[in-house]
Amino acid sequence: MEAIFHAPKRRPKVYESFEAPLPVPFSKDSPSEQQIQTYRAEIIQQHVIVRESEHIQALYGKGYFGKGVLSKSRPQHSISERWEYVGDTCLPVIPLPKYEQHVRWARSALLAQGLDEEAANQVLKELTHPVELDLEKEPSEEQVDVQEHQESGACQAPSSEQDQPMEDVAAAKCEEGEGSGFSKAKRPRRQGDLCYDPLAEIYPEEPEQVDPNALAKVKCKRHDDWIVHCGCRVDASEMMSGGSVSDTRGCNLSVARSYVLVEESEEDEDGDPYDEDIKRSRRGKLVCRINPFNMMEYLQLSYEEAFFLVYALGCLSVFRDGEALSILQVWRMFRSAQPNFEIAYAAYHYFRSKGWVPKSGIKYGTDLMLYRKGPPFYHASYSVVVERVDESLQGAPLRPLTWRSLAALSRTTANVSKELMFSYVVVPSDMTEEDFSSPECLKKFKVQEIIVSRWVSSKERTEQEDI
Repeated sequence: MEAIFHAPKRRPKVYESFEAPLPVPFSKDSPSEQQIQTYRAEIIQQHVIVRESEHIQALYGKGYFGKGVLSKSRPQHSISERWEYVGDTCLPVIPLPKYEQHVRWARSALLAQGLDEEAANQVLKELTHPVELDLEKEPSEEQVDVQEHQESGACQAPSSEQDQPMEDVAAAKCEEGEGSGFSKAKRPRRQGDLCYDPLAEIYPEEPEQVDPNALAKVKCKRHDDWIVHCGCRVDASEMMSGGSVSDTRGCNLSVARSYVLVEESEEDEDGDPYDEDIKRSRRGKLVCRINPFNMMEYLQLSYEEAFFLVYALGCLSVFRDGEALSILQVWRMFRSAQPNFEIAYAAYHYFRSKGWVPKSGIKYGTDLMLYRKGPPFYHASYSVVVERVDESLQGAPLRPLTWRSLAALSRTTANVSKELMFSYVVVPSDMTEEDFSSPECLKKFKVQEIIVSRWVSSKERTEQEDI
């Protein structure tokens, strides 16, 4: 029966634009300004990790490579969703149990370094003592407005601006300044990109340019994306995500990353202890302390993704113990760490070259999931099982399946609105182990795919009756 291609299922809400994937070099004589930037990854305990934020943004934003170590997929972890001003500094607010958990993690790290319990407790006691910050500078009117908006969750703008995001209003006020005569005027401003800016026709002026290197470290919490992708203003979004960009006109939203505001419970003797509404609305006392255990968001690449960036695109350098590895060294290291790596990579390379975005399919019991353009735009279309065969399409399967397990896998795939695909990597039977020691063996492989569909007897009877 001929396989029928079904269009991928589009996601209902998309808050980012599609960027071209990482470039592929066609000539060695290209100008120096057009040379491909090389990103850096490190092998830490058999894991390929990208640490620099600019490299994380580029690798995930242009091809959706890897996943955040602290996030579900997109590297977007933030220490807190709530931020408060202390003087002229904006700090994250975390509850007391979460802060105590950070203290326990820091204590475990100190004990693992060889300190005894008494010394570790003394260090943490001095480190977590309440800190008195310089409060000579009172928060500006713009800061108070943004803070009140975060607490109430509602925008108190006039009726003509009710549809405008609060971030744009606060940014407009911040740029105008106190002496301009427009400190209390709230007018909508451009969001940045003509392609998906609803205010482009009304306000054609471009927003003030900000250093792109500084924007690379700023995330927009409203759109779950880097701010350079979503087009929002810098100020309010940067304040919520903990960036370090300072406005050129004095709207300073710098964040001291080592300090946090700990929300401690404050008992009220006059209040009704049985009033649940009062308990939910009551907020505790905020105490500034040093965060003893900072968690950084890194990008983790699978072996197939890392080798594709190294071998196919040539835009990634893998380091181990501070030394850059060659393509051959990376190939041999990945083969020794992962069984049948050459088969898995051949399938990954094949689907990437076809325009799909392959991600891990372990969630649905398969090897790969294929996305059209990327996970933010479409749901996965296919669940792929990778197998190795010879020229006669025979050979010991990498994943032995019985009819019962195959029916269960097909039913699971259908229940999540995907199609089951078997990808067979055809390996010549005359290849030796020495041939597999180099990535040159990939040139001899062939890949064939088969779509498996579940036979439904009632559907077939209905079709015959229609005929």
